[in-house]
Amino acid sequence: MVSQSRRKYSSATGRVAEVRFIRAAEQLGFQVTKGSRKDDIHLHVDYWIAHGESKKWGVDVKGNNLPDEIWCEFKNVQGNPGWMYGGSNIIAFDLPEEGGFSIVNTKELREYCELNVPEGVVDHKSKAYKKRYTRKDRSDVITSLKLSDLKSLLSYRVWKYFSDY
Repeated sequence: MVSQSRRKYSSATGRVAEVRFIRAAEQLGFQVTKGSRKDDIHLHVDYWIAHGESKKWGVDVKGNNLPDEIWCEFKNVQGNPGWMYGGSNIIAFDLPEEGGFSIVNTKELREYCELNVPEGVVDHKSKAYKKRYTRKDRSDVITSLKLSDLKSLLSYRVWKYFSDY
């Protein structure tokens, strides 16, 4: 069970990451539109971005990451397909150590995880690097990667934080 203080912390850091994302994307010339609650819940899309009249891309913003512990979700806590199987085109990991967002293509990340994370579940999160892990009393299936794994993806980019205040 997630404690009330942990939930508040995660919510607050998530909001900070989303504000940072909006500013970083706009600095790069993207138009940013907040996804609907339905987009967020069913598609795992926090924002829609577009450049000029080009098509829109769905982005799932992930805050509260560490460079050596980036969690990826095969199944969510209800046991349904996780965010790697959602409708976002892009995952934006907020990584202050990189000075911005580590951006990857959702499909490429999913394929990387499917290829590099074998079936079978480990019994503790400390063993979850490139292994599947299910938390106690939950139906999720997650794995942890490192920043170096993200950097190995062809789509990997860093969108620097907004620099003018």
